[in-house]
Amino acid sequence: MATSTETERYIQFLLEHLAGRNEHHVFEQIVFQIALRRLSSNIVPATGPVSAGGDQGRDAESYYTSLPHELPGAGGFIGRATTEPLVLAASVQKPPLDGKIREDLKSICSRGEPVARVAFFAAHEIPVAMRHRLQGHARDSYQVALDVFDGQAVAQMLTQGDLIWIAQRFLDLPSAMIPDEPAQEQPDWYRATLTAVRERAGKRLTPGALSEVRDGLRHAVLDDEARVDLPEWLGYIGEFVEGEDEDLVLRARYERAWAVLRGKNTLDGVEPDIRAVIDAALSTERVSLLDDANLLLLAWGGSWLRHLGTVSAEELRDLALRLRERTDTLIGTTDAAVYPVRKASLLDVAARLCLQPRWPEVTRPAAGALPTAREATRLRLAGEILPEISVESRPLDVTDAMDYLEQLVDLLPHARAFPVGGMSETFQLVAPALTADPRYEKIRDALDAAQADIAGDSSVAARCRDRATAFLRAGRPLDALHELHEVKINWWHGDTLRGALLTMRMIAKIYGDLNLQQAARQYALAAAAVAASSGAEHEDMLPAALAEAMNYTYAAGHWGDALALAGLAFITHHLYAEAPDDYPSHAYIQQLDFHASMVMLSAERFRPALSSALTKLTDTSYLGDLDELLTELRPSFNHTEKQFIQSTDEQLNGRPFSDVGAQRELNFAALGTTWRIRYDNTRTTVLTAERLTAALQIALTELAPHDPLFLPQDIHLQVIAGTPFASKERVTFKSNNRAVDCTVILSPHSAPAAPETLERELSAAVVYLLAHLSARPPQAFMSLVKKAFARGLTHKLLSVRPYDEVAGLLTEAHYDTLRQTTMHPWTDTAFQPPTAPALTQPTTPGPGYNRARALDMIRDNYSELPQVLSQTLPRILADPAALAGLRDLREEGWLDWHILMALVNIALNLRLQQLSPDSIPPDYPARFLQTPENGYTAFLPLDAFTPANLRAQMDLTVLSIGQRRWKLSTAMKTPNPAAFKRLLNARYSYGTDDVPHRDLLNDTPHENGSLLPPAT
Repeated sequence: MATSTETERYIQFLLEHLAGRNEHHVFEQIVFQIALRRLSSNIVPATGPVSAGGDQGRDAESYYTSLPHELPGAGGFIGRATTEPLVLAASVQKPPLDGKIREDLKSICSRGEPVARVAFFAAHEIPVAMRHRLQGHARDSYQVALDVFDGQAVAQMLTQGDLIWIAQRFLDLPSAMIPDEPAQEQPDWYRATLTAVRERAGKRLTPGALSEVRDGLRHAVLDDEARVDLPEWLGYIGEFVEGEDEDLVLRARYERAWAVLRGKNTLDGVEPDIRAVIDAALSTERVSLLDDANLLLLAWGGSWLRHLGTVSAEELRDLALRLRERTDTLIGTTDAAVYPVRKASLLDVAARLCLQPRWPEVTRPAAGALPTAREATRLRLAGEILPEISVESRPLDVTDAMDYLEQLVDLLPHARAFPVGGMSETFQLVAPALTADPRYEKIRDALDAAQADIAGDSSVAARCRDRATAFLRAGRPLDALHELHEVKINWWHGDTLRGALLTMRMIAKIYGDLNLQQAARQYALAAAAVAASSGAEHEDMLPAALAEAMNYTYAAGHWGDALALAGLAFITHHLYAEAPDDYPSHAYIQQLDFHASMVMLSAERFRPALSSALTKLTDTSYLGDLDELLTELRPSFNHTEKQFIQSTDEQLNGRPFSDVGAQRELNFAALGTTWRIRYDNTRTTVLTAERLTAALQIALTELAPHDPLFLPQDIHLQVIAGTPFASKERVTFKSNNRAVDCTVILSPHSAPAAPETLERELSAAVVYLLAHLSARPPQAFMSLVKKAFARGLTHKLLSVRPYDEVAGLLTEAHYDTLRQTTMHPWTDTAFQPPTAPALTQPTTPGPGYNRARALDMIRDNYSELPQVLSQTLPRILADPAALAGLRDLREEGWLDWHILMALVNIALNLRLQQLSPDSIPPDYPARFLQTPENGYTAFLPLDAFTPANLRAQMDLTVLSIGQRRWKLSTAMKTPNPAAFKRLLNARYSYGTDDVPHRDLLNDTPHENGSLLPPAT
């Protein structure tokens, strides 16, 4: 359903366009109906052609009645009647209206019966200053009171529950744009309406009566106490279904179908209503009827999912296609330049029809598996999103929908009155299914901008939040993160700051679920810092945010820091939480206590020397509060040390107490890379290293959707807080062919540099480091980085305030205590941090991979390389020791073309050694590959072709394969061949791509020297 703001804006647009369609009489009827209910019940329309002045400027006027004096306090007609002469005037004329109103006043007051009050209604807006001038003119010149109602005022009145039927009747307002709840509070309005309907003599089948019945029916459907009245309301709405006014019949059928489905969880007796509305829509010119049919069809599909009704999946699909065909016809005959809002509305209906599932392809869940339509409606009204089919299994006509949506958003600047609410809600729901389309971001941003024009940035934040919820339910946390970061920005002001803080905590939770605990900790601590500094209004959020930061610190293995944060959370809980002693009502305290207990009990049982240091790290009152829980848990804490470490290795991102000793360690894994970060255990260095780690984790999540193509390897990172010596770079690499060994020097936050300088330094270090881990060419990788910054990477790295400020809660003494404490290592084996499913190394074909091209190059290897070894290869195969070595390589998974390439490269180097330096041509490798070996006089030594030598040669060959075939590269001076091979196996089918050929170790080459079969 649309919001009241959207409905009001849309009605105002429709009013303003009455003049363009020469529908002054329609506006007169609207004004007359409003006046009957808002001004006076004793008025009658004027007569006489307007163009001839026959109505003397009076579109309606009151007639005399003395009943209000005779029956004071009466209701109904008498209560709304006026005893003073009242005249109504209406105009659809475009501004300026000053002259028009003055002329009408002169005409009204100079002829006919005397007038005491004039009510002037305009379809367009009238400035307040002009209204005041005109009221003064009426009073001074004619001694009459003048009330001026402009287009905005009329639209506001027509949005109200008892008048909205007028907009439906005369402006063709769609049913979906009527809010579910009437404007007046319940239950007073409801009981009064029900009583009036019950006491009404006979049937009253008017639009106004339908409006009253509709409001009562919708309320009875959703309100628990009013549900007892539902059969009665269904009886009243049924009277309209049996009426003769076709428009009222269709509207009543629409309402009855929804009411029975939502209120009784059945379609018994109302499927004919749905069919009737859809049948009418198939030949209609009215957009509102098409919209009603679309909504009913979607509800019918939802009912089919719930095993309700008799409709089949095939009929649902057929009706959707027929409605699309009708909508397409109307789109084709509607000129956007003349009717932009109508065109936009038709495109909206067409797009939403495309976003209905292709029902025959949907697998229905078991009966009872889905919430009822009533439950789903109530959850939606509460702000929840409930996809009825998982996004991954929802077959939609996405390309067609995006075609319509692209046309729609291109039209929005010319159709500003178009209500985007309905499409926005649909778009939020199915966003996970649309992101693969290249137009997704364009359409998303345009819809957000249109919503912001109506309801401000906070509405955009709400849209982002809804999309994030949909992405999370679809199992796509990275997309959810992007949306939530937008929420954080758009809600970052006074009246929505609480929403921003809750969003930051949700961002932290997602990072934590991704096993990126340092990024999670940064956002939780940032939320705590802002809550603490924003006054009493948000202080209640402080203890929960600190408790969550403690959990992320605990998961990272920094149990000394975690215990200290637990004490801070405990103190703030008793300062700011409501009913702080009621622990069961505060889930975060229970989790906090459990984790703190694990810290104390593990030290007590396995590392008793730590216990005395731990008591110095946290609040003594908190430790005293834990005593009872420790006593309760101690008997069950009976693991062996081996069992304890096995359990923590499965649950944490670091070994317990990895923040104890002279150096700390942080571990995490993402996109095939495993990070082991070490740094001195001093306060300044710890905050600097944690700042870098959080930034790296955030950057990895931003790059992940764009496939940065990182080599799967370990990264050993030493972080130093300070300034590089002389011209030394801030990021330096040591020679290492088995892992990345790196040192990063960053300025401490206490340095005199401006915050912007430190932010640029951090961003530059992160980008430089990650660029050296990627196998993409430098320009290609930097293109991904530019995309990440364009998507807001800078503000995501910062999280409102600098990391060192929000995380600097612990004193120098805390870090001194941990640094000066020694602890025996838990085990000699290295900790293997877990990788979240969303951040595993991709297994899809890598950028640039083409299987046909790969197989062509392998055929060339089998065709050409045996001739280069025409003398050596037969000798190797005839030598038992050399042949056994090749068979060992086969057992290791080497393919024949791998063996051939390694043999050829060793042969090339051996031949090169036989030449004098002056005789080596610059194109020697190419000449060597083109020269049959029988052209050489000397034989090559067979002992050079050992498995060890072949493996070493293949380490170099694999780099050239990646570079020549797939344009891969590395910025490392000492690359990691094993990591390159793992990448090629995982993404470029290096270990599996092959073509039919003669067996290298068992067959002889073809007479042409090739290993390819004769047919090839």
